[in-house]
Amino acid sequence: MLRIRSTDDPSETKGHKVLLYAHHGFGKTYQCRHFQARYGRGLIISGESGLRSVEDVSIDYVPFTSWNGKEDPDTGEYSFRGIMREIGQPGYLEKHGYNWLAIDSLTELADRLGDELEEKYRDEKNGFAMWNEYARVMMGALKWVRDLPVHVYVSCLAREDTDINDKAQYWPMVKGKQVAKQLPSIFDHVLCGVRRTDPSKDGPPTVSRYIVTDEVSGWHGKVRDPRGRVAAYEKCDDITSLLERMGMSDEEWSAFTTKLKTPETEGADA
Repeated sequence: MLRIRSTDDPSETKGHKVLLYAHHGFGKTYQCRHFQARYGRGLIISGESGLRSVEDVSIDYVPFTSWNGKEDPDTGEYSFRGIMREIGQPGYLEKHGYNWLAIDSLTELADRLGDELEEKYRDEKNGFAMWNEYARVMMGALKWVRDLPVHVYVSCLAREDTDINDKAQYWPMVKGKQVAKQLPSIFDHVLCGVRRTDPSKDGPPTVSRYIVTDEVSGWHGKVRDPRGRVAAYEKCDDITSLLERMGMSDEEWSAFTTKLKTPETEGADA
């Protein structure tokens, strides 16, 4: 017998699944503090050399040093596959009280997979087999992570290319251009971080951060925002505020917009 479901049933939703890609200095790792503040306890799967931008807050993390290589907890060596096997144990996330999980960063993770496959196929003259396996394994792993019953946040550096009209195009920086272009299809939200520095006549330059949520100026963003709460170009340095906005009830949205229109908050950044 069929079990009929409803699309507006909150029990059918397993959190936001977000990819943020941006150039160096935007604050991709910094977003983890916002996830912790808004959603509670989380876990960072870190391939970065350090987590200085969140060292003043207590967030659990575990580093990966390979895709599926040597593991030695005493020396801090973990493979991404080994970490996923541990997390995938029944009830692991619930037992530890994790409400979100972050991969920081996908660029590093893709490099680790690419390194291992290049070694595996080093004697192969035809590179198609390696790149086919790379795409299959990478996309399969990300879909598995995406489907975890928590909020999922994946950060990635941005790469600049040019199209046939010599216009700049920005994509996630991972090995394999086809994989980079496939990535947006598997996430609920693909957000593009833009950092802008404006000169000032009376003082130091001001730095502003923006989030692109659609196809804008060569960036390839998207959001699943059926109520149309988020603009294509948002001045914002906290992506969880956009996620919160998209999930508001009509009553909450009405109260939120009314508050923004009050004199003391008019023009404030949402």
